[in-house]
Amino acid sequence: MRTKSVLLGPAIVAVGIATYVTVAGLTGFCPTCQGITDRVFGGSASSASQASLVTPASAETKQPSGHSSQPGSDESFTLTHRPGAVDLEQEYDLSNLTIPLDEIHTLLPRDAIPALTDPKMIPAGEADYLNANSRVIAVEIDDQAIGLPLAILNYHEIINTTLAGVPIAVTYCPLCDSATVFKRTVGDDAAVLEFGVSGALYNSNVLMYDRTDKGLWSQLALQAVSGPRVGTELEYLPIQMMSFERFTSRYPDAKVLSTDTGYDIPYTSSPYDWYFQDGHKLLVSVKGIGDTLPRKTLGLGILAGEDAIFIPVDVIGQERTIDTPMGPVKVRTSEAGVEVLSAPEGVRTAQAFYYSWSAFHPRTEVITE
Repeated sequence: MRTKSVLLGPAIVAVGIATYVTVAGLTGFCPTCQGITDRVFGGSASSASQASLVTPASAETKQPSGHSSQPGSDESFTLTHRPGAVDLEQEYDLSNLTIPLDEIHTLLPRDAIPALTDPKMIPAGEADYLNANSRVIAVEIDDQAIGLPLAILNYHEIINTTLAGVPIAVTYCPLCDSATVFKRTVGDDAAVLEFGVSGALYNSNVLMYDRTDKGLWSQLALQAVSGPRVGTELEYLPIQMMSFERFTSRYPDAKVLSTDTGYDIPYTSSPYDWYFQDGHKLLVSVKGIGDTLPRKTLGLGILAGEDAIFIPVDVIGQERTIDTPMGPVKVRTSEAGVEVLSAPEGVRTAQAFYYSWSAFHPRTEVITE
């Protein structure tokens, strides 16, 4: 059964932003975050779950007019800004901005979570930092495949690389468990863009920026939201999330990311474990969450022209074909998430939590059986 998602209203105000701050501090790119990281971890990530216990005292919140000031009420929306975080108007081209400026949370300096460009790859058999159940984003182009483990993407969120001669970006936002893969070549000028992490969130989802024009791009809106390329829709590849065991079985000769990234980071642990265990709590406020499904229901989001669809993993089952106005999308579940087996040209797919997908796409059809 397909249903239209109904808007619930603004989400509750989160207990804090310590997890995101902790990740930035561990990268060494965020001097304003490092003190918090050191207080929690004693200078190292000794207990990732402790991140939930820290709320930065310096964080500012602003209440837009017309909204309740009571955190947790259906009408509340609290804008979060940390002193020292990115100044959007100074650092990015906000011309033609298509999302509300007063709903963009600014948490970190630009590049505090550092994207990787052309990172070192190693044979999958040498990746001893991974276990059989480690989650990996697989990318295949012209019979060449690589694996991008979430163990590394947790700390970098964007990988700019090239596969089979095609410039691509692999992106992951831990707050939405959202993953996308797209080609970095855009426009009539065939420009090859390099993406970074802006330090800001919209709908609790990472806002990327391109280093050429400094325009903002939204991972789950699946397009540029400011700057000279606003509205540009990148060419997306079908998202494939799978366990490391399945990846190595399917692609025995493939390579995966090396932990030799240039950063001294404990890639064998995740600071987001506590966040995934809590099925309701968010780190920042989000407006317009649908009420068809629990917030952190994992599933596949599909954009086919003007139509948006969301299907949870437990409804997909082992394998399912989803009809769209642009043709069928074939998908199956894995131990790690969703694998899109095929999708028509122009159809864009993303793995995501329901809450953020529904906030971006309020008219989305939700497949419930």
